[in-house]
Amino acid sequence: MIETLVVLGVITLITVVALATLLGRRSRVELDNTTKQITALLREAQSRSVSQEGGTVWGVHFENSTGTAPFYALFKGGTYSATSVVGYYRLPTSVQYSSSSISQGGSLNITFSQISGIPSTSTTLGINQVVGGGGAGGGGASVGRTTSGKIFFDDFNRTNL
Repeated sequence: MIETLVVLGVITLITVVALATLLGRRSRVELDNTTKQITALLREAQSRSVSQEGGTVWGVHFENSTGTAPFYALFKGGTYSATSVVGYYRLPTSVQYSSSSISQGGSLNITFSQISGIPSTSTTLGINQVVGGGGAGGGGASVGRTTSGKIFFDDFNRTNL
Protein backbone atom coordinates (compact mmCIF):
# COMPACT_ATOMS: atom_id res chain seq x y z
CA MET A 1 0.00 0.00 0.00
CA ILE A 2 2.81 2.43 0.89
CA GLU A 3 4.59 1.66 -2.39
CA THR A 4 1.40 2.47 -4.30
CA LEU A 5 1.04 5.82 -2.49
CA VAL A 6 4.69 6.69 -3.20
CA VAL A 7 4.24 5.84 -6.91
CA LEU A 8 1.05 7.93 -7.08
CA GLY A 9 2.84 10.81 -5.35
CA VAL A 10 5.73 10.69 -7.84
CA ILE A 11 3.33 10.52 -10.80
CA THR A 12 1.38 13.50 -9.43
CA LEU A 13 4.58 15.51 -8.96
CA ILE A 14 5.76 14.76 -12.51
CA THR A 15 2.33 15.70 -13.90
CA VAL A 16 2.28 19.04 -12.05
CA VAL A 17 5.79 19.94 -13.24
CA ALA A 18 4.97 18.96 -16.85
CA LEU A 19 1.75 21.02 -16.88
CA ALA A 20 3.47 24.07 -15.41
CA THR A 21 6.20 23.80 -18.06
CA LEU A 22 3.69 23.45 -20.89
CA LEU A 23 1.63 26.44 -19.72
CA GLY A 24 4.76 28.59 -19.45
CA ARG A 25 5.82 27.52 -22.94
CA ARG A 26 2.41 28.43 -24.36
CA SER A 27 2.63 31.93 -22.87
CA ARG A 28 6.13 32.37 -24.31
CA VAL A 29 4.93 31.28 -27.76
CA GLU A 30 2.04 33.79 -27.58
CA LEU A 31 4.51 36.54 -26.62
CA ASP A 32 6.81 35.67 -29.52
CA ASN A 33 3.93 35.44 -32.00
CA THR A 34 2.44 38.77 -30.87
CA THR A 35 5.81 40.49 -31.22
CA LYS A 36 6.24 39.11 -34.74
CA GLN A 37 2.68 40.15 -35.68
CA ILE A 38 3.24 43.71 -34.44
CA THR A 39 6.53 43.89 -36.34
CA ALA A 40 4.85 42.63 -39.52
CA LEU A 41 2.00 45.15 -39.12
CA LEU A 42 4.44 48.04 -38.69
CA ARG A 43 6.27 46.92 -41.82
CA GLU A 44 2.96 46.65 -43.70
CA ALA A 45 1.95 50.19 -42.69
CA GLN A 46 5.35 51.49 -43.77
CA SER A 47 5.13 49.64 -47.10
CA ARG A 48 1.64 50.97 -47.81
CA SER A 49 2.77 54.52 -47.05
CA VAL A 50 5.82 54.21 -49.30
CA SER A 51 3.70 52.88 -52.16
CA GLN A 52 1.14 55.64 -51.49
CA GLU A 53 -1.70 53.12 -51.37
CA GLY A 54 -4.98 54.98 -51.13
CA GLY A 55 -3.15 58.27 -51.58
CA THR A 56 -2.62 58.66 -47.84
CA VAL A 57 -0.27 57.83 -44.96
CA TRP A 58 -0.67 54.60 -43.01
CA GLY A 59 -0.05 53.86 -39.36
CA VAL A 60 -0.48 51.53 -36.42
CA HIS A 61 -2.45 52.48 -33.30
CA PHE A 62 -1.63 50.81 -29.95
CA GLU A 63 -4.25 51.06 -27.19
CA ASN A 64 -3.74 50.02 -23.56
CA SER A 65 -7.36 50.58 -22.61
CA THR A 66 -8.71 50.04 -19.11
CA GLY A 67 -12.27 49.34 -20.32
CA THR A 68 -11.50 46.81 -23.07
CA ALA A 69 -8.75 44.36 -23.89
CA PRO A 70 -5.52 46.01 -25.10
CA PHE A 71 -5.24 46.02 -28.90
CA TYR A 72 -3.37 47.34 -31.90
CA ALA A 73 -4.84 48.38 -35.25
CA LEU A 74 -3.70 49.20 -38.77
CA PHE A 75 -5.22 52.47 -39.96
CA LYS A 76 -5.04 54.81 -42.92
CA GLY A 77 -5.02 58.58 -42.86
CA GLY A 78 -3.18 61.03 -40.69
CA THR A 79 -5.14 60.30 -37.51
CA TYR A 80 -6.58 57.19 -35.90
CA SER A 81 -10.36 56.86 -35.75
CA ALA A 82 -12.84 53.99 -35.80
CA THR A 83 -13.63 54.68 -39.45
CA SER A 84 -9.97 54.64 -40.52
CA VAL A 85 -9.23 51.13 -39.16
CA VAL A 86 -8.27 48.51 -41.74
CA GLY A 87 -7.22 45.73 -39.35
CA TYR A 88 -7.91 45.25 -35.63
CA TYR A 89 -5.96 42.83 -33.38
CA ARG A 90 -6.36 42.12 -29.65
CA LEU A 91 -3.43 41.21 -27.46
CA PRO A 92 -3.68 37.64 -26.14
CA THR A 93 -4.73 37.46 -22.48
CA SER A 94 -1.23 36.25 -21.54
CA VAL A 95 0.43 39.36 -23.07
CA GLN A 96 0.35 43.01 -21.98
CA TYR A 97 2.02 46.27 -22.97
CA SER A 98 4.93 47.30 -20.81
CA SER A 99 3.90 50.22 -18.59
CA SER A 100 7.06 52.06 -19.64
CA SER A 101 5.89 51.89 -23.29
CA ILE A 102 2.19 52.67 -22.99
CA SER A 103 0.73 53.57 -19.62
CA GLN A 104 -2.54 52.00 -18.46
CA GLY A 105 -5.34 53.82 -20.28
CA GLY A 106 -2.89 55.33 -22.79
CA SER A 107 -2.33 54.92 -26.50
CA LEU A 108 0.37 55.39 -29.13
CA ASN A 109 0.12 56.12 -32.87
CA ILE A 110 2.96 55.50 -35.30
CA THR A 111 2.39 56.79 -38.83
CA PHE A 112 4.74 56.69 -41.81
CA SER A 113 5.33 59.43 -44.35
CA GLN A 114 4.54 58.76 -47.96
CA ILE A 115 7.38 57.86 -50.32
CA SER A 116 10.16 57.92 -47.67
CA GLY A 117 8.40 55.72 -45.09
CA ILE A 118 9.97 57.66 -42.22
CA PRO A 119 8.06 57.07 -38.97
CA SER A 120 6.35 59.88 -37.09
CA THR A 121 8.16 58.89 -33.91
CA SER A 122 11.22 56.95 -32.83
CA THR A 123 10.18 54.61 -30.05
CA THR A 124 10.41 51.18 -28.48
CA LEU A 125 7.23 49.30 -27.70
CA GLY A 126 7.63 46.72 -24.92
CA ILE A 127 5.31 43.80 -24.31
CA ASN A 128 5.48 41.30 -21.44
CA GLN A 129 3.93 38.06 -20.36
CA VAL A 130 1.17 38.38 -17.76
CA VAL A 131 1.81 36.40 -14.60
CA GLY A 132 -0.98 35.37 -12.25
CA GLY A 133 -2.76 38.48 -11.00
CA GLY A 134 -1.80 40.69 -13.91
CA GLY A 135 1.73 41.74 -13.02
CA ALA A 136 4.47 41.74 -15.62
CA GLY A 137 7.05 39.04 -15.57
CA GLY A 138 8.17 35.78 -16.99
CA GLY A 139 9.77 37.38 -20.02
CA GLY A 140 9.41 40.24 -22.36
CA ALA A 141 10.20 41.48 -25.81
CA SER A 142 10.32 44.80 -27.55
CA VAL A 143 9.65 46.13 -31.00
CA GLY A 144 11.62 49.22 -31.86
CA ARG A 145 11.65 51.72 -34.68
CA THR A 146 14.55 54.00 -35.40
CA THR A 147 14.23 57.45 -36.95
CA SER A 148 15.52 55.98 -40.21
CA GLY A 149 12.40 53.79 -40.33
CA LYS A 150 14.15 50.47 -39.67
CA ILE A 151 12.02 48.10 -37.58
CA PHE A 152 13.80 45.69 -35.27
CA PHE A 153 12.68 43.00 -32.86
CA ASP A 154 14.74 42.52 -29.72
CA ASP A 155 14.12 39.53 -27.48
CA PHE A 156 16.52 40.13 -24.60
CA ASN A 157 19.21 41.44 -26.96
CA ARG A 158 18.82 38.55 -29.42
CA THR A 159 17.81 39.78 -32.86
CA ASN A 160 15.22 37.44 -34.37
CA LEU A 161 13.92 39.46 -37.31
